[in-house]
This record gives sequence, structure tokens and C-alpha cells, in this order.
Amino acid sequence: MTAPADVSQHKSVALMFPGQGSQFPGMALDLVQESPKAQSILERADNILGYALSEIMAGKRGDELNRTVHTQPAIFVHSMALLEVLRDHFLLTPVVAAGHSLGEYSALCAAGVLTFDEALRIIHVRAKGMDEAQPPGMCGMAALVGLNREQATAIVEKCRGDDVLDAANFNSPDQVVISGHLQAVNRAVEAVKQEKRTRAVLLPVSSAFHTILMEPARQALRSKLEALVPREPMFPVVANVNAQTYPVSRGAVNQLLMDQIVRPVLWEDCVSLMRSKGAETFIEIGPGKVLTGLLKRIDKTAASVNISDMQSIRSFVGASA
Repeated sequence: MTAPADVSQHKSVALMFPGQGSQFPGMALDLVQESPKAQSILERADNILGYALSEIMAGKRGDELNRTVHTQPAIFVHSMALLEVLRDHFLLTPVVAAGHSLGEYSALCAAGVLTFDEALRIIHVRAKGMDEAQPPGMCGMAALVGLNREQATAIVEKCRGDDVLDAANFNSPDQVVISGHLQAVNRAVEAVKQEKRTRAVLLPVSSAFHTILMEPARQALRSKLEALVPREPMFPVVANVNAQTYPVSRGAVNQLLMDQIVRPVLWEDCVSLMRSKGAETFIEIGPGKVLTGLLKRIDKTAASVNISDMQSIRSFVGASA
């Protein structure tokens, strides 16, 4: 194999890793076909989890990929396989990294805070806990588009009533995802329909992620994290909970990972902090292009690259040659 190329022309690189919702049947198939290292990563994941995640990712198990308990490990494994293949071609020296919700584990793994095995085992517990936190049909989420943070918060306060309803993701200046009991989410969706130049989109999930309704999952995660001894990051990683870089201490890392389950993702603020740390080129590594799209809504002056399959890696190689 030839030596990895230097990507110094991509100045001040920031890495971004996607979260749940970007999965698709057949994810990582092209990587496995062309990269022994990627194939090894998927085989390792199957062994750690004790079931054939690789078959679920390939789309061989019906709709199993869209179950949270499988979706989260699948996206993490795909992101890590892409990263390893990319590292075979490039000497990546990021100035900072962040991940959206689940993607934060990918960022921590990329920075060496967590090993692949540690991260996947924790994600397995996290995904199972979040999948089982509420009975199906009781909760939901919706994206409010065209509203700023203050307007979305006002809608949430107006429509909450006696139910749980909160902002789950502050994704961009004009997109906020809300989460909670389904009847309250539906009230908010109807309220947004009365506003001009706005829309509300129900998301295909049956859970209330990033709200207090995820407390059972938070407690399940607590016991798994007790044995974790995080390492010093090779580059800064920005936390969803407070849009600040992760500290080195074990207690702080564990607390941030637990709190992330029940508190909103401050993604717009995370991107702003990465920019303040000198990030100029943002590389999204993982399935889909959600974060690349959000970046354009947050900061139109930031350059972005999407790495989601072998073709995008080859295109990046060619453009950087």
C-alpha cells in the first residue's frame, strides 16, 4: 500500500460524525468489498455484539436496521470503517471533532478517548436502553423548520400542557427538533402549521430522545460507564450537552455521556465552537449528508466534504492528489 497522502491543502480540518436517522440498507457493503480493514471491523463488531450486525446493515434482515437497538451500532460501525479506510489514504490531523448525538461516540473513538470495542459495547447498552425506554406509540419527535430557537421554545411551552415536550436538537438557526409525548408533539405540529413560512415534519421514530423520558436509558448507561477509563484525546472533541470541549477527567466524560441522553443536542453551538477553534474544512464521516446540510444552514462560509462511501473517498483522493 502507498503511503497516505498529506491533506495540508485542506486547512484546519474538523471531523463531524452523524447520528441516528442516516442509516440505509446496504450500508458499508462497498467498503467490505474493497477494503479488508473494513471487513475486519464489521466482523469484529459482530463478535462484540454477539449477533450479525453486518447482515442487518446489508439489508438482509428486513426492517431490523431501523430498530434503535440496531441502528445506533450500525451507524457507529459504518462511520469507523469509513474513517479507517480514509486514514489509509490521508494523514488526517484534525483541529477538532464533534458528533451529533450517537455520533459523539464516533468522535470520541476517532480522537482515541474510547477504543472501538469500548465505544461499541457502551453504544449497545445505550441503544437497548433508549429502544426500551417507552412503549411504542406513546412518544415521538418532529422537526420544526423556519423557526429560530426562541420561536421554537415558545411553541414548546405553549403546547406542552401536562405532557413531556422539549427541544431535543438545536440543529441550525432555523431548525429545531422537538421530542416528547406524541399528543404534545402533534399539538406543536398543528401550531406550527398556523405560522407563515414554517413547516413541521414528524420524524419516523417512536421514542422521545433527549428528554427526561430517556432517564431509564441514562441509568442503564451509568452502570456500563462505571468501568470506563477514558484516554486523553489526540484532538479536542466538542460535547453536545454544553458545546464545550471534553475534559480529560473520567468523571466528567462519564457525566457528559449520561447527560447527553436526557438533554438537548446543541449542534449549532458545537459548530460555532469548532469554527472558533479555527476549523475551516468540515469532513462529515458516516452515512448520509445530514450534517453537511446543517453546516450550510449554520455557516455558509465553511467548506465541507462528505465521506459516506468508497466513491466519495475516491473522489476526495482525486481532488486532493
